[in-house]
Amino acid sequence: MKLLLYLPQILLSIMAVFIIVRLFVSLFSMRPAGRPKAVLINRNNGKKLAISTYETSIGRGRSSDIQLASSLASRSHAVISRRKQGWFITDTESKTGTFVNGAQINEPTRLYHDDLISIGGVDYTFVAPHARRDDAESSSESTATATGGYIINLATNYEYPIKNGSISIGRGKENDIAIDDPTVSRKHASVIYTDEGWCVVDKDSRAGVGVNGYKVHGSQPIEDGDTIMINTHSFVFKEANAKRKRRGARG
Repeated sequence: MKLLLYLPQILLSIMAVFIIVRLFVSLFSMRPAGRPKAVLINRNNGKKLAISTYETSIGRGRSSDIQLASSLASRSHAVISRRKQGWFITDTESKTGTFVNGAQINEPTRLYHDDLISIGGVDYTFVAPHARRDDAESSSESTATATGGYIINLATNYEYPIKNGSISIGRGKENDIAIDDPTVSRKHASVIYTDEGWCVVDKDSRAGVGVNGYKVHGSQPIEDGDTIMINTHSFVFKEANAKRKRRGARG
């Protein structure tokens, strides 16, 4: 009888321990931002904007990682990403366009140290001393192969090729994989190739992202054959050089 009396307290204690363990697991599974990997310097006022993650969104909207004050900037204007080949900037269908060294870009464009980026009428200097033009004018064939792959929609078996080491997923039409589902966020997730290999990134989606049945916290490394869940939609990641890797391991 005494055991039954204390049973609620015992159950509550067990639940508390379980919650604490889950919090620690979530905390340590997230990729720390660490020191800035690159910096944007406003040429008008000298203000420095740190780029601390592998994929940084820029725009006037509050959801952007770097929020701009210029009224000429779109709510979601551009994305700067770090990939195996180097740094890239992509215009996300902005109204006024994104410019690199005076030329408007229409596709993911390679960035180098001291490049001039113009967004919403404001000029920024891209500072990344490790990304000098003389050190890496072009990617090697092995790197190009490593950044290849595709995403398979399990419902339709349709294959989406991954170009330039990155692919975006979401409800918005600007995504590489556009999902017509109101439960999917406009910018839900992306799969990118980083210095540490392939990973899936949750873009602060409402429903979350899963990999092999586990929820992603921030970003999560993935390998050939892993299943990516975007709410109720399932996709399989296939790495282009996976067969080559397996053959090399056998030999």
